[in-house]
Amino acid sequence: MLARLGTAIGLLALCAISVMRVARPPAPVPASSPDVAFSAERAMRHVEQIAARPHPMGSADHDRVRDYVSDQLTTLGVKPQLQTATAIGTRYQSVGRIQNILAWLPGSSTGGKGVLLVAHYDGVGAGPAASDDAAGSAALLETVRALRARKEPLAHDIFVLFTDGEEAGLLGAAAFVREHQWAKDVAVILNFEARGTSGRSFMFETGPGNRDAVSVLRAAGDVTAGSVFTTVYRALPNDTDLSEFAILGLPALNFAFADGVERYHTSHDDVAHLNPGSLQHHGSQMLSLAQAFASGTLPRPVTGDAVFFDLPIVGLVVYPEGLSLPLAILALVLTAVAVWRVRRGVLTGAVVTVVGMALSGGAAFVAGHGFVVLQSHLPQGGAAMWSGWYAAAITVLCTAITLVCFSVAKRWSDMRGLQAGALVIWTLLAAGISIKAPGVSYLFVWSSVFVALALAFTRIEAISLWVAAAVSLLLLPGLMYGASVIMLGVVGAGAIALGVITALVVALLLPLLATAVGDARHLGAPWFAAASLVLAIVGAATVRNSPEHPIPTALYYVQNADSSDAWLGTPRRRLDAWSRNAVGAATLSPTWMSRVSNALSARRVDRVPLEAPNAAFIRDTLINGARRVVLRVTGPRGANSVVMRASGAPVLTASIDGRVIDTTRFRSRSPVWAMQYWAVPDSGAIVALSIPAGAKIDFELISRTSGIPAIPGVVIPPRPAYVVPIGDGDVSVVYRKLRF
Repeated sequence: MLARLGTAIGLLALCAISVMRVARPPAPVPASSPDVAFSAERAMRHVEQIAARPHPMGSADHDRVRDYVSDQLTTLGVKPQLQTATAIGTRYQSVGRIQNILAWLPGSSTGGKGVLLVAHYDGVGAGPAASDDAAGSAALLETVRALRARKEPLAHDIFVLFTDGEEAGLLGAAAFVREHQWAKDVAVILNFEARGTSGRSFMFETGPGNRDAVSVLRAAGDVTAGSVFTTVYRALPNDTDLSEFAILGLPALNFAFADGVERYHTSHDDVAHLNPGSLQHHGSQMLSLAQAFASGTLPRPVTGDAVFFDLPIVGLVVYPEGLSLPLAILALVLTAVAVWRVRRGVLTGAVVTVVGMALSGGAAFVAGHGFVVLQSHLPQGGAAMWSGWYAAAITVLCTAITLVCFSVAKRWSDMRGLQAGALVIWTLLAAGISIKAPGVSYLFVWSSVFVALALAFTRIEAISLWVAAAVSLLLLPGLMYGASVIMLGVVGAGAIALGVITALVVALLLPLLATAVGDARHLGAPWFAAASLVLAIVGAATVRNSPEHPIPTALYYVQNADSSDAWLGTPRRRLDAWSRNAVGAATLSPTWMSRVSNALSARRVDRVPLEAPNAAFIRDTLINGARRVVLRVTGPRGANSVVMRASGAPVLTASIDGRVIDTTRFRSRSPVWAMQYWAVPDSGAIVALSIPAGAKIDFELISRTSGIPAIPGVVIPPRPAYVVPIGDGDVSVVYRKLRF
């Protein structure tokens, strides 16, 4: 009985530690802490000022934040520098008039390379952007204060960069890289972001050859990092400012916290919802790494990539990626020895493991979708996909399914044979992943090694099996919590991954689970199934629409400057009850509306006089056999941005404000030339397009201004506390079409 209880408690404790390490940031440090320490309480004062109101690029509040940051740097005894430029992004069809804020903290050895600390100070139109990225900007100011409090300067320079226009397409970072003189003096880049309002600050992305930079990360202490994050992120179509800095080819580390993703880019990304502990984790790593890199060798040694992960007590484990395959080969050899020693039932164990993975993945997919449907029919509503209760229900359900499979398989094999079969699957996965994605290999290799040792050498079986359990359960439950509950949600790919990984872990640790459940029927599967049902019931009872878990919405007032058309609409993907009520019965919208959004549910409303964007013809010349049309584009007063589209003829080359547009790194290609210009200056933007000689173009302009005007005969109801604007928020859009 004691063995069963101890085993159960041990397994549960390892899972709990794994999840808590991912979910809980450190405690915020008070303002009374020493001057040289980072204090979240001090930094929160900056967040309160920066995130007082939304401050997207092109707004008056954007300039308010710019002035606040500059004044704070001056107060700290650091002279701020403003970089103004027309910035053209290389990842997206975006351009804007940016205002980067820079500061320089000279080291004792001036004239050499330095460390660049980066956060962006602009936000989206829907919310005050307390987390994304007032937290990063506040962390920068508090870090500068702490560095200035040192009695002696660091060996190397530190450059501080508050980028503008990150939300508009990474514009400030693009301008710094291409035009600022300090870019050539940077040796290391540290960028700080957010994709939620809480949680630990993950180091989720690196520059090329990351082994040296990640080794320095050890100096920060209490880090959350894994090469699985960097491997996966490199394959995703996601970007931060670091995507523009990648052109420099320098060592770089990127940090973000991501819990509370439901509030990301909404009006609830505010001071009240920002976790001060997340800010503390951000800042403590920023300060520690700034000191470590600026005190060390610059430029840094050139290395290859690393495999890395963090464990309690041990800290950050780092080793060359080149060791992944030899470790996988070692696992294969040990597994072969284990299979030879066990023999009986190995094939059965391997087959049942695959069956358990397939059934668990399918069941998780169905359950995740079912929870979403269930929640949509409950009177309190709520987003099931971000629920930890539903994630736990899926995990326990898949545990039950896997245990049923193995309880049936016990007819043809004993427990060692079944575990050896599961080990074969794990080791084959470890070998394949070590070849294809070595940064992910640690999730499978080390568990395979220790389970193989347990099966091959019975004298150390108990120790090796518990070491394997510790490695597996300290790494995987936390990772899956982060992937399913924080990043992907417990639906679709997130649910499938949760189910498959659960089945794999249960199969590998089968003897320990068998000890914990004792002689329970079907290895305790009925009890796990009942527990899953209880967790699902708790989820259904507790998940609900609330300010903590809001419904994202956006309204569009759209009019055509060339006709009498005016419409009120909302994106179809956001058709909640409040939006339906606000918009009213949708009607068939005209073709030109697709330029504003491909999927608006809208109805015709009375027209409100709004200023329209314009393009004035400047000149038309023939250069190298192509027609070069030069236009001056202006936007309405107060507009955040103007989208420009040229159709009817191919655009051969283009420039804006004299800067040639480079399309080689764009994330996506479009047959129609289009650019979104943010913060168009009052004097306008000079747009030059080269098209085939004799051709003409239709030049479409779409201005976007924050807010909805008072529309005659339309009453938009106030949003409930759990309904929030997202992204650009509610906007007024004016469309017009010209021909040149």
